[in-house]
Amino acid sequence: MKRMRPASALVLAALAFALGWQMARGQDDNEVTRLLGRLLVHAPEHFRGLTIFPLELRGGEDDTDYTTLDDAIRGGFLRVLDTGTVERVIMENASRHHWVFALAGEVISGGKQNRMVREDVLIAPDTRVTVPTYCVEQRRWVGGDKFASGRYLSNYALRQKAMAAAPQAEVWEQVDAEQRRFRIESATRDYEAVAGSPAVSRELGAYRGAFERLWRPRIVGFVVAQGDRIAGADAFCNPRLFHSLRDKLLDSYAFDCVGRFDRIRPPAFRQEDARDFMARIYSARFHRQATPGAGDALAFSGTGVEGSALLNRNAVVHLHATPGYRILPPPVPRPPLPIEPLPQRQER
Repeated sequence: MKRMRPASALVLAALAFALGWQMARGQDDNEVTRLLGRLLVHAPEHFRGLTIFPLELRGGEDDTDYTTLDDAIRGGFLRVLDTGTVERVIMENASRHHWVFALAGEVISGGKQNRMVREDVLIAPDTRVTVPTYCVEQRRWVGGDKFASGRYLSNYALRQKAMAAAPQAEVWEQVDAEQRRFRIESATRDYEAVAGSPAVSRELGAYRGAFERLWRPRIVGFVVAQGDRIAGADAFCNPRLFHSLRDKLLDSYAFDCVGRFDRIRPPAFRQEDARDFMARIYSARFHRQATPGAGDALAFSGTGVEGSALLNRNAVVHLHATPGYRILPPPVPRPPLPIEPLPQRQER
């Protein structure tokens, strides 16, 4: 594949989004469009069916030091508790300073069943949040009431189910399909049995190594193509948060490519393909929505693009865009999930 020189790539990318802003002057001026105006699209790299276009942030950034779900659980200040129902867990953030970010599709292990977070959630310091989940372990309903870090982000096909508010049965069907694909048996039909298998881990390690050189200091996300089509894009508020979630996110996209594209000629993607995909967001229709935790969401839908961004303090925390799913309301109306301050602690 022909590659652009770095200087030419940056010039083209800067012009691309400047032109996008000119075309969009009659459109919404919001947190998402302002973020787009500061993103540079780099030239693509390809490996075994996966193509990555890094996104670099220019100008200022939201320097809020968000903590990932994994780090918060390991740090001992986030507790994740089972509620006794498949559809939700409780997350308690006992820190007085840390904002905890849970990415849609992250797997948590334990409780009565392993679960997958349905949507992006932000847990403010000293709060308790009820978080919507899916079950990714169909044949277990025993165990304690606490969860640990699951170490995995579900593969992109499974994440799509969550982001489209699919019924629980479709999530189980997708987990079963992945187990059949990799010929892995699990007595409890657990997604982690696939994601954590040695064969899959080796393959995902090869993808990580192939793209390692792309991660420059100000990269905050990427546009992704699987095979010959763009599958989606993710961008974060700052390089630190992206760096913390980068390998999980890359694994999620690469998982769907493992073993499927090894002998297929790489597609002739151009930098403009990713630029044009992202620029479609400018002309989308935007709609603000409540979230289970802190902040709110800005959903968007337009020609060839749909997605949503989690917002906090008038800035994007995480943006996800895709050409391939519809953001649907939950199958049945749901009451607002409670956000509660944690009980006051005695000073010592």
